[in-house]
Amino acid sequence: MDSTRLSTSDDQDPWASPSNTVRNKPDSRTSADTMRADGSAPHRTTSSFSTTITNGSFGQVSKLPASSTSRESGEWGGAGLNSGFGPGDEAPGQDALASADTNRVSSRHPKKPSARRQISHGAQEVLTVDALSEKEGMFLFQYRNYEVSSNRRSTRVTRRYSDFVWLLDCLHKKYPFRQLPLLPPKRVAINGTHLAAEAQFLEKRRRGLSRFVNVLIQHPVLRDEQLVTMFLTVPTELAAWRKQAQLTVQEEFVGRTLPAQLEDSLPPTLEDLFSTVRSGVRRSSELYITICNLVERQTKRQEGLATEYSRLASNLQSLTETSKETYSIDTNDVPLLNEGLSATAKHISEHQSLLTQESASWDEGFLEDLKKQRDTLVSMRDLFDRRDRYDKDNIPQLEKRIASNEARLEGVRAKPEGARKPGESEKLEDAIHRDKQSIVNQHARSVFVKECIRDEIQFFLQSLYHVGRMCQEWASDLVRSAELTVENWREFENAADNMPTQGST
Repeated sequence: MDSTRLSTSDDQDPWASPSNTVRNKPDSRTSADTMRADGSAPHRTTSSFSTTITNGSFGQVSKLPASSTSRESGEWGGAGLNSGFGPGDEAPGQDALASADTNRVSSRHPKKPSARRQISHGAQEVLTVDALSEKEGMFLFQYRNYEVSSNRRSTRVTRRYSDFVWLLDCLHKKYPFRQLPLLPPKRVAINGTHLAAEAQFLEKRRRGLSRFVNVLIQHPVLRDEQLVTMFLTVPTELAAWRKQAQLTVQEEFVGRTLPAQLEDSLPPTLEDLFSTVRSGVRRSSELYITICNLVERQTKRQEGLATEYSRLASNLQSLTETSKETYSIDTNDVPLLNEGLSATAKHISEHQSLLTQESASWDEGFLEDLKKQRDTLVSMRDLFDRRDRYDKDNIPQLEKRIASNEARLEGVRAKPEGARKPGESEKLEDAIHRDKQSIVNQHARSVFVKECIRDEIQFFLQSLYHVGRMCQEWASDLVRSAELTVENWREFENAADNMPTQGST
């Protein structure tokens, strides 16, 4: 059963502080079957949707209102995949999960081919996100569009940042117990002054959006979700499509029947595994957040150092203009001196170029790989946090109410026929039946949640191999950079040998 139905009627690091991200805004989902222990409702991810509750099934039904923009809607298709890859299904392999690692855009040194190890992962779909140059809207309500293109689908669609937020919010409603990707934060401003330059902020956001969509299409469940397919293929403006199409998003477990052997197939130590993985993920995510910050600062320092070498080369070259006057008493060796100074400036400038290339390689390669790993860990951390909020039931309260109603029903049946109120026993029987069915549904949901998280942990294991590839590629880049640097300094040493010295005077 497809639980998604369609009817045509910033510059701060957000991962260390979850409150800074869009995905952690309050969620207003509630459920008659899965209420919180304290009686309060769970929180939702954004405030742009209303929520309605349906009876009869465990899970939530969230009704998404239409947007205010009016245009003709596009068409889309594809089947949603609602179940996990549990027993009997093929677990995702390494080849199906490592697309962006070998397809990232990186500035490599142009002199010689890189010595990095090439690992083939098969033909993978890679999505590209580009920021369009022209803003849309008027005055204070201007915004920038992003073009999302797919090499495999041969599609090219235009989306706003708010469209990405809408998609993530829908995924949070339908797949709260999946490893959901992260969105880059909104732009941060203090007293109306933005903390990042426009170009720098846009590039960071573009890369963050690129990581977001590429993680989606690599996930074995999310990549087949209808909403994701629609997001990547509908050619019209998404806000217009949302106005024409009334969407109802249900949790993925709604309508699913608990298989007879599923609960028994889950190991009894599963909760211990969850606890252990959660502890490791929380600590690892903190470390990767710190590592990303350190590498980003190191990259900026490399850029600054390259600028200093550029100034040094310029001043060395300027010395050749003053040498003749400075040593006018005897200008015989001035040409050799100037030739040596020019060679020095040339190799210093070459080193500046190598530093710039290395900095760009770090920024577009190694740092992006680190951020992908950081996002993966934070996504898992958030998954466990969502489980604390949403994997709730009120089975003990229902059992007490059933026992009370059964006692009342026995008392009603013990009364003489004329002393009973009309329909009193039927009402109690219906209440008991509804409560028992709710217990069955809530228990089934809790089993599905465990199975889902187990599968997500299995999928998460692939990030281990991403770390290995990341370090291999970084090591190759460092070796290549060192080789080019040594080569440049050796050429400089040879050129300096021809400069006049005291011994040759």
